Amino acid sequence: MGWGVSNDRTWCQLLTSINQRLQTINMGQGGYGVDQAYLWYKRDGTKFEHNIQIFAFITDDFFRMQRAKFLGYGKPLLSLENWELVNHSFPVSRGSFLLPKITEGSKYIQELRFVGFWQTLFPRKLETDNQYVAKTPAIAMKIFEDLAEINREKNSKLVVVYLPIRSDYYGNESDFWRQYLQVELEKRNIIYIDLITEFRKRMPNEKVETVFLGGDGHYSVFGNEFIANILYEKLLSLPEVGGILEQ
Repeated sequence: MGWGVSNDRTWCQLLTSINQRLQTINMGQGGYGVDQAYLWYKRDGTKFEHNIQIFAFITDDFFRMQRAKFLGYGKPLLSLENWELVNHSFPVSRGSFLLPKITEGSKYIQELRFVGFWQTLFPRKLETDNQYVAKTPAIAMKIFEDLAEINREKNSKLVVVYLPIRSDYYGNESDFWRQYLQVELEKRNIIYIDLITEFRKRMPNEKVETVFLGGDGHYSVFGNEFIANILYEKLLSLPEVGGILEQ
């Protein structure tokens, strides 16, 4: 998945241009939260043999975990019971909602200008009465623990990657999650790469807009190239991963 660019220009595929020995599988999906990405990998991704799994996300992917719908469509909703993940939205409801009808009926819904206009009219609000909000950090950490165990069984390395969006350059909305993951993943010996730090450090202010395609989180060709290069550099610097890349 690489919204707005062809698959061969996504950062996932561009890693193979940097190191031609690599074979990558892009399992990114538009609108998926950490929960859905995890469930999809467990269902369809574990059948693949791999040496490294890069599990990448943006801040919004944690907010998406807190709801049973995304843009009107039903989605899984995970909770934690006795330190076990439980899906409270399975099977997913297939009822019709307003926005899916708009999505199906309008050729303009995919235009970034429309999406930006929609978000201006209906800005995201944190549902403080949502019982899943307070539990999201623990649920996310259980997901990473499970992925780490799957990778150990496959003799593979899990690498958790925090991807930057435009607002990360200027704001601090991601600070809680970045600090939480830094501390908790280190406790569990799970490899963690925070690309927001590198984004702020290396990207000149006058070039920030060129990284994205008009929205907040979809990378341009240049943005994908930037992410691929700094991610590969970070991976190569890790002894437990660099050795695999150089085999």
